[in-house]
Amino acid sequence: MSETISILTDDPVDYRQRLIVGTHTVKLAEALPIEDEAKAIVIDEAMDILSHCVPPGIHDDITNIAVGYVQSGKTMSFTVLSALAADNGYRIIIYLTGTKTNLQGQTYRRLRNDLLGGNRFGDYKIFDDNLRNYHIDINRVKNFIDLGDCVLLFPILKHYQHISELADIFGSVSIKSKLNELGVLIIDDEADQSSFNTYARKNSQSDDWEEDEFSKTYASILKLKSVFPSHSYVQYTATPQAAFLISNQDILSPKFHTVLTPGKGYTGGKFFFKNETMELVKTIPDEEVYHYQRNPLTDCPQSLLNSLREFIVSVAVKVCIREDISFLTMMIHPDGLCASNEKFADWVDGNLASWRDILNASSNDFARRLLVDDFRRAYEEITRYVSLPPSFDEIMNVLNRVLLFTHVHLIQSISSQFSSIQPETEIDWEEDIAHILIGADMLNRGFTVEHLSMTYMPRSTKGRATADTIEQRCRFFGYKMKYADVCRVYLPQKSIQEYNDYVDHEEVLRSTLRQCSSLKELSLHSMQIANTLNPTRTNILSKKLIRSRLFGWRQMISVDYISHNNKVVSQFLESLSSRWNYCHTYEKPMQNHRYADVSIDEFLNFFSNIKYIDVPNITRKIVTIQYLTSLRETGHSHIRIYEIAFGAGARSRSLTNGKFAQLFQGNSPDWSYPGDRDFKSNDMLSVQIHHLKITNEVSIHLANKELYNLAIYYPEIEDYVSLEEQDDDED
Repeated sequence: MSETISILTDDPVDYRQRLIVGTHTVKLAEALPIEDEAKAIVIDEAMDILSHCVPPGIHDDITNIAVGYVQSGKTMSFTVLSALAADNGYRIIIYLTGTKTNLQGQTYRRLRNDLLGGNRFGDYKIFDDNLRNYHIDINRVKNFIDLGDCVLLFPILKHYQHISELADIFGSVSIKSKLNELGVLIIDDEADQSSFNTYARKNSQSDDWEEDEFSKTYASILKLKSVFPSHSYVQYTATPQAAFLISNQDILSPKFHTVLTPGKGYTGGKFFFKNETMELVKTIPDEEVYHYQRNPLTDCPQSLLNSLREFIVSVAVKVCIREDISFLTMMIHPDGLCASNEKFADWVDGNLASWRDILNASSNDFARRLLVDDFRRAYEEITRYVSLPPSFDEIMNVLNRVLLFTHVHLIQSISSQFSSIQPETEIDWEEDIAHILIGADMLNRGFTVEHLSMTYMPRSTKGRATADTIEQRCRFFGYKMKYADVCRVYLPQKSIQEYNDYVDHEEVLRSTLRQCSSLKELSLHSMQIANTLNPTRTNILSKKLIRSRLFGWRQMISVDYISHNNKVVSQFLESLSSRWNYCHTYEKPMQNHRYADVSIDEFLNFFSNIKYIDVPNITRKIVTIQYLTSLRETGHSHIRIYEIAFGAGARSRSLTNGKFAQLFQGNSPDWSYPGDRDFKSNDMLSVQIHHLKITNEVSIHLANKELYNLAIYYPEIEDYVSLEEQDDDED
């Protein structure tokens, strides 16, 4: 059973640049550790991405997207894109590297090693993420721009303070004037990492959405974009559902797309979940699926012990005896809590120590014989697909050595409270022959787990899983063909079904994307996805959220995009000219209003074209669109539009801290006029359109401006808050 997801977008502008492959790209390609055919593919795809970008010197901006598989080499793609951009006149490349410092450092090192190599006096200048001395940094950046031929690289943390500080540098008087002719790329790695839908779900007990780190980060990205007259924003992701499924011109929504091809030897979803010759996915029994509330295990589960022994045997086979690879890694992903990570870390570390002690006992020791039998079963499982495996006796000869050289890592940024193992964020992979990583969110996105062969992930969802979230937990995807025969993945049965469904959905999406030249064309298609999955966090309408944020009056106050929004509202009001009904007539023109009932589709067509720049308004717009779409599917067909004071011209309003304090006119003292809030329908969603004039603003671009703002009334009747209940507990 599947459902159809519609994808909407607006008309794109395609520059279709004619590009050259110059010395920067050729030099980088020569050093890439991949075959010539793979090099040609990654260069061709980088050319496709860059061809849709704004050429240097043209004052415009565009957002595009590159869609790859998880762990398939997206970093290599945007490194090649950087070299190609350097060949074609781009001078500034900014990388938003993710929200974790370990990812920022990882990207910095990759760019430094791949683009600069050993040449620190060359064509690139890479800046670290410590731009904190404002005046010194302005002079440094200005001097490198004046150098004329140096490409400036800025890999920075995806955090509002870091982004805003970089925007301040480029927006300074001494630099901003130099940007007119410069080509700029802003590359957003893991672009869907923070979404409006995640933000919308937060703090749903409060009356409205409030500023938090996500909203500040979004605003800082807009601030960064605003300082560059010519730039392109390129999103990289393996989970593009959020970008494709939200139709909103205010968001950083992509116009063109490129589907990235994985290299030879890639082992992804099809390899693990659709493999007919190798059974690599193992089931964690329901009673052993850990959850800190629903199933807070007190003893180490047997399935974890099985996976741990199989991993130790695989290291003995591949690293110690065969010497096929220098080390292997196991990842354990319990849930999102540090206490859970620490519990699992102690279980693992304690069992490894116990096994070392037991194996040192005499051969006729009862506990040793039991443990040897356990390792024999692990040997039989892990060597099922190994060609000409070493004997079990050979394994036993090196087993204690493997246990001694196995390093347990607790991967989290918070100090350990319950475990003797201290947390880490950086791994020296060559230090040991076996690594066991235990963590949660720091292992989710972008973090490269080297030589990962064994995954134990009891983390699961209670309700319908979020497709893009579970996919991003697939650190076990990657280039593993050299040791794929000893790879195993332990998951709950529910997760196995969800991953199977996701693989089907992902292949349909990629196939459809390849057939479409733009996202405008993609909007003519529909996306099929299994009912076991939500495509992304677009379905956020929990009852809690509806009852707290989608009831009563809500004002969408904004002084942004005035010219654009005035045009959109004027055209919409004109389209209703023959349908108006008139409210009760009051003494003053400012108190006389009219209304018209319009279809939900007609309103959505209008509302989707209204632009906002602030996160709370954008979020309310997105949620309202989703809310109305859900209402339409449950039989509701119309909403009511009120034009407030339609015959009186614009109402005067002053700004306080850059905003109107209030749209509504209150009731008259004698209640001869009940106040604007009284004009609504109790049976359908109502929207008031207010025509306003700014009276006190000294800013030239706002003084005496006329504009439109909206106020929305969400009925409190049960029929409007009884939509399908969504599970707010992600895990």
